[in-house]
This record gives sequence, structure tokens and C-alpha cells, in this order.
Amino acid sequence: MASTSEHTSEQAANILALNQGFTIELDSNLLLQIMSSYDLKASDVIGDYSFNLRLYNQLIKTPPFNQGGVSLENASQIISHWPEKLSWLQLNQQINNFLLAWLKDYKLGAKLDVAFLLVRSLDIDSTKKSYFHSLLIHLLARVTNQFDLFKASYVQHFNLESGLPNQELLMQFLKQRLNTVDGIAAPNQVNLGLILINLNVNFDEASQLISASSHLMSAATQTIQQHLNDDATLFNISATEFAIIIDPLSSPTQISLIVSTLIHAFEFALPMKNITLIIKPYFSGISTFNVQTNAITIYEHAKLALHHAIIKNERVKIYDKYISSSSMNSHLLDEAIIEAFHQNELTVYLQPIISIADEVCNSAEILLRWPSQEWQFISPVRLVETIYKKGFGKVFIRWLINNACQRCAELMNVYQRNISLTLNLSGTDLLDEDLAELLTQSIALWGISAGNLVIEVTEYDILVDEVKVAQVIDKIVLLGCKLALDDFGTGYSSMARLRNMPINLVKIDQSFVKNIATSQQDKAIVLSIVKLAHSLGKEVVAEGAEDLACVNILKEMKCEKIQGYYYAKPMSFDEFVSWLSLFDGNRQV
Repeated sequence: MASTSEHTSEQAANILALNQGFTIELDSNLLLQIMSSYDLKASDVIGDYSFNLRLYNQLIKTPPFNQGGVSLENASQIISHWPEKLSWLQLNQQINNFLLAWLKDYKLGAKLDVAFLLVRSLDIDSTKKSYFHSLLIHLLARVTNQFDLFKASYVQHFNLESGLPNQELLMQFLKQRLNTVDGIAAPNQVNLGLILINLNVNFDEASQLISASSHLMSAATQTIQQHLNDDATLFNISATEFAIIIDPLSSPTQISLIVSTLIHAFEFALPMKNITLIIKPYFSGISTFNVQTNAITIYEHAKLALHHAIIKNERVKIYDKYISSSSMNSHLLDEAIIEAFHQNELTVYLQPIISIADEVCNSAEILLRWPSQEWQFISPVRLVETIYKKGFGKVFIRWLINNACQRCAELMNVYQRNISLTLNLSGTDLLDEDLAELLTQSIALWGISAGNLVIEVTEYDILVDEVKVAQVIDKIVLLGCKLALDDFGTGYSSMARLRNMPINLVKIDQSFVKNIATSQQDKAIVLSIVKLAHSLGKEVVAEGAEDLACVNILKEMKCEKIQGYYYAKPMSFDEFVSWLSLFDGNRQV
């Protein structure tokens, strides 16, 4: 049997080739584009340079240089030996060398603020010296943000507690193996098996027995891996679930043998100090011997079999075609969602967005909800996907825009509150040439200002068709609506998007925000995004602020707005109005 550390590292190396190294992509054309934002041309920055040693010596003796114990040795070396004259291509290379040197210091714990100050010690004999300093500061913030996103992307492919590859890597692996062979779709040429495991543990109850759920996950990981061969890869797909890929699979009976071995292994106490804990997990299995299909379908079939095992209280269930009959539930849900939409049973909730400086609520995000007793806890994503899939997307977005404008008007006219509302639009909506007209009609109908609507889009939606989307967005902005870029920090091309589009607000994804009080990495990512957005004149909204420590850190970063459970969860319109009064009253006390 392979050891835990050897098995994890070898399998991760086989699966993850995308995160092998970080490179700086700053060629001369991109550099010229960025320089143009600072009114700089190539002729402005090719010389004469000099290193201001006196200023540098002053800087290193004052805060923040002399705090924290981490120097800028590599970046200082590059900037202190900056050539007096440079051709354009030499300058491009020199800047790249400086950025690489800074990243070496950054990895050792150097602070971005200190690097900003270091730039001042490089003089250039030009009337645009300050512009050049601003350019270097921009490039430092840009490459730092890119590197932080790179690290975050890498981390997001693994479960931090178990150290195992996660569900995203599982799906990548399945797609690579099932969808293509030498670039040609040929699933029938691949023999592999998939096992899903549910630990059957309620962590609320388990926490009474152990200090933290991570101890249990670690013990379960160790138990499973001790019974896997080199042809099996273990994934951690959720807080209580694992997946095993057997590749190659010699026979369908191999799945049953592995499951039988693991059932026997879990009959003994898990390897945990001072605690005796036996759990009885559920298993499901599927193989390409029995099902020839694509990655998504085979995974969904395995989940369906696992769900069947849980509700039937069976320890293991191997997928067969009869289980698929339960997929009728999905069809029934689709029909129920469309019926609810036609019967006006869907509603909008509002989540407050708080301005940090004065703790005032002058905006909120509109979120879709379905208060159904029969179909509880259906996600807004599922609702919207079904509505668009069934062809009612344009009717829905008209309904949503009208709702937003109506709520704005009520807040203004009935409650004398000037509240702007943020409206999420999809890539499909942004391709609709009539979208601006829909907004115009509803704004006129309810007599509100276009500035009270903030249109929120994600970078992914923009990339659907950048040319057409840009045309629609230009019309929306011309109308007077504001534009917010949602989930910022989750895409590598966000820098160019932020610089070139008419964006007013940058919303930092909650996955980076919620742990900034305990994760230095997340804190660094959020800080670099805030600084970059501010350097381009954009306001920042941090999503996912759930505690006071997180809020205080965001205040220190000078983030303008906060959205999160610390202040309020999403609520109905009437609840929102009541909450506003209470919030204002508490603030004035």
C-alpha cells in the first residue's frame, strides 16, 4: 500500500499541471497600454535614471521600513543598480526583473506598502517623474494581486484540512479521462471506477466528542488511504464526503472489493488521541464498464446512488439504471419553479450594504427567493437556471428590473430613504440589446433616478462575448446606472477588466473576505485588491464580513463598503424597512 504522503503528492502531481509555476506576463505592448493610463510614452521613461541613496538611507530608518523584520533585499538590489540609460526593450526587461525581485521579497513576508515607498528612491530626469513612480506602484500592486490570486487558485484546488484534491480537481480529472483520448472524444476507450463516501457524521454532534471536525476528517483520510493501492486517487469533495477514482479499473468487482475493505476498516475506532469513535459511512459506486457517458453524468449518477443508499439506509449502492427514475424529481422541481414564477410566488429579498466611514446603509443587494413549503432551501442559482432553461429569461429579467425599481420608489416616496439597489445580471442578459430599453421603461414608470440602480456583473459573464456585452454595458452606463464587478479576485484577467470598463464598484468575493482575521494569505489578497481598485479610482465593497474582527480589518484597509452577516442577512422588503429604523436608531444612540 502507498503511504499517505507519497500517495497524495504523486496523485496531485499527475492531476494538477496548471499550477506548476507563476510567471510575469508584462510584454512591451501591455506595458505601453498601462503607461498610457498615466500619460506616459516610451520616450518619457528611457533615461536618465539615478538611485537616490540619501533618500533610500532615510527611508530604511523610518516606519514601515524598520518594522516587521523583513527587508526588501532583492527589490532594493535591482533598484539600486538601475542603469542610467535604457532602450525601450531594456526598460521592459528591467521592470520585469524588478517585479520578480519584489515577489521574492514578498514571499518572505515583505509588505506592499514598503515596496511602494522604495519606488521613491529611483529618480528619473523627467518632468513626469511622479507619473513614473505611480506606474511602478501600479505594476507592483498588479503583480502582487496576480500572485495572490495564483496562490489562492492553487489552494482552492485542495482541501486545506485534509490536504486532498477537491471536487473541482475530481471533475477535471474525469473530464480529461472520459471526454478525450489524444484529443478525440472516446469515452468507450477508458475503464475507470468512481466511489463516493459519505461519513454519515453530524459535526454538531461530533463536536461534543472531539475538539474540532478537522481531527475527524484527518483520521478518516488516514483510514481510507491506508487501504488504497497506487491505482486509486482520493479526493475530499465536501466536509463529510470523499471520492475515489480507480484508474485503470480492471473489473467492476474491483469497486466492490475496495468498498468491502473500507467498510471493514471503519468498523474499528478511528486513529484519534484519547477518543474512541466508530462511524458507519455510506458508499456508492459506478464504473465505465456499466455506464458509458461523460464526466458530469457519471458523477451525477454516483451522487444519485449515494443519495439512494442514505435514504434507504443501505451501506453501499452500486449505480444501475433503475435509480435514474428518481431523477423525475428534478423534472417535477423544474415544473414547480416555472409554475411559481407564473403565479408570482417568487419574491426578492434585500441584503444591506453598509458604508464603513459613517456606518450608514444607503444601498442593498437584491436577491431572489422562493418561500415554498414543499420545495424548501432551493438555491437562487437553481431558480434562475431553470427559468432561463425553460425560455422565460427575458420575462424574468423584466420582472426583476421592475421589482427593483418599485422597491426604490417605495423606499424614496413612502419611507423617505434614498437607497440604491444592486441588481445581478447574467451573461445572457448582457447580450440582450433591449436591456437598456427595459431599464429605461421601468425607471420612467416608477419615477426613480437611474443612479439608484447598480448593475452587478461577473467577469465570467462579460467574457461570453466581450464586444456585444461592452455595447450593452455602454448603453446602460449612458442611461445613468452604475456598474459593479462582482466576485472580483476570482479571475486572472480582472486587471484589464477593471482598468478598461466603466466600473464604479469592485465587489471582493466573500471567499477571500470571510477569513481575513485568521488567514494572512486572504488578508494580503484583499488588501492588494483594495489598493489596486483605489489606485484606479474605484470604490470597494467587501462581501462576506461575518464578525467584528473582519469588519475592523476592512476599516483599516479603507474599504468603503461592507456586505455580510455581521450587519444583516438577506431579508424581505418589510423586514428590511424595519431593520433600517432599528439600525439608524442604534447608530444614533
